[in-house]
Amino acid sequence: MDLITELAELAIATRLKRLSDRLANDVNKIYKELNLNFESKWYLVLELLNRRSMLSIVDVAEELKLTHPAIVQYVDQMLNAKLIIAHKDSTDGRKRLVSLAPDGKKLLDDLAPILSILREEVSGWLNEADCNLLSTLGQLEKTLEDRSLYQRLKGQLQYSGKNSANVLSTQEREA
Repeated sequence: MDLITELAELAIATRLKRLSDRLANDVNKIYKELNLNFESKWYLVLELLNRRSMLSIVDVAEELKLTHPAIVQYVDQMLNAKLIIAHKDSTDGRKRLVSLAPDGKKLLDDLAPILSILREEVSGWLNEADCNLLSTLGQLEKTLEDRSLYQRLKGQLQYSGKNSANVLSTQEREA
């Protein structure tokens, strides 16, 4: 057993990230072998723009529930790949709006059969693992929307008479 698996709940975020990276790397290998100038991390932005036409970067981040810096990075990469077009907002010059470029629309068409196979294979993989991971993830996300891990930890630390300042000063004394 590896350390991350052994640490169980203490390493859940790392374990989920590791699984996510593994899936993304496998899909990116396929895109590369098919000579597609595309990375799996861009898909959500591309699909959202396909459905919504033009959005600000803030709106993209909010709709996907991803960080603003991550979306800025993806947008910059997709602009370099000529998959999207940036526009100045006519009411707020500081705001950058993005929309699909013709190459982005064509890429979505090219990706359609691959995404269909990807959906089938992921579904099969989840069935093979005999779990309803998508439902479970939805439940986990909902419970964190109701009460974040931060709130849960903060409440327990206060209940036990500890606060983050005391914990840090204890750790600093021990170091």
